[in-house]
Amino acid sequence: MALALADPRALYARVRQRAFRSAPADRDPVVLRHSRIYILPSRRGLMLIATLTLMLLTSLNYALSLGLTITFLLAGLISAALLHTFRNLAGIEVKPLAAGDTFVGGELSFSVALIGGSAARASVTVAASGAAITADVPAGAAQTVSLSRRAEKRGRVPLGRITLSSDYPLGLWRGWAYVHFPLAGIAYPGPEPSAPPLPRGGHGTDIHAPGRSEDNEFAGLREYQRGDPLQRVAWKAVARGAGWYTKAFDGVGAGGPVHLAWSALPAHLDVEARLARLTAWVLAAERTARPFSLSLPGASLPVGQGREQRRAALTMLALYPERA
Repeated sequence: MALALADPRALYARVRQRAFRSAPADRDPVVLRHSRIYILPSRRGLMLIATLTLMLLTSLNYALSLGLTITFLLAGLISAALLHTFRNLAGIEVKPLAAGDTFVGGELSFSVALIGGSAARASVTVAASGAAITADVPAGAAQTVSLSRRAEKRGRVPLGRITLSSDYPLGLWRGWAYVHFPLAGIAYPGPEPSAPPLPRGGHGTDIHAPGRSEDNEFAGLREYQRGDPLQRVAWKAVARGAGWYTKAFDGVGAGGPVHLAWSALPAHLDVEARLARLTAWVLAAERTARPFSLSLPGASLPVGQGREQRRAALTMLALYPERA
């Protein structure tokens, strides 16, 4: 009676969620049980079942006892393969580990752990968002699996539904299970390719202005990063074939903290152009070890410097609403 009175759309949503895990409702580690595992014959298995059906009909029609014996032996083999395929997935514990960050257009990395328990698991395929990897899970140990997804737009990028599947041992059956964690990475806005110099700091100096670079002491070379100014590239190292490096300076003479303000940007820039310029400035300030603060409509970041300040600023820019 309760089911009859229930909203059909709500009932359909519950059934769909239970069957396909379309929403990220798995908050805790998941242990695969029989209620989550689905098994169907593979193409190879269907062909073998069809062949056995023909063998059975032929043996019955012509009273071939040897044909019946072979048919039932192969049917028992198929049934045993079904059981082993199920056991290869049953009992696996899936834990979400971490989600990475990148700039728009880059690859986001997601990590999950598979724990097989007391039994080793063979050829378990983990797939999500078009990426797939096959791994063996040793007994009594955890196997870390990394999946990547391309960041098409800035903001939070969810990994999506994870599908664990296996056709072990004979490829006659395919078993699979769905797990959906609320695991999401951050895609930062792409930096403006030719951004203007950093705004003047509290002491009225600008390390990116012409003639200011000699005020900083050369601190060495570091690996080239997207958005580095071309005048800082170590071209001699590039010419020698040693790779791409950028000249790093210790920031002496930077003139104090710089304030990166949304309101100070030109009025003709749209939202994405403003975010791209602020991103380029955040990267420039971090590369030169210059303290900075950031203010956006409805949010602000106090003065700081270092990797954590950079991450906090880029995250704030990434999560800024598309239409403010």
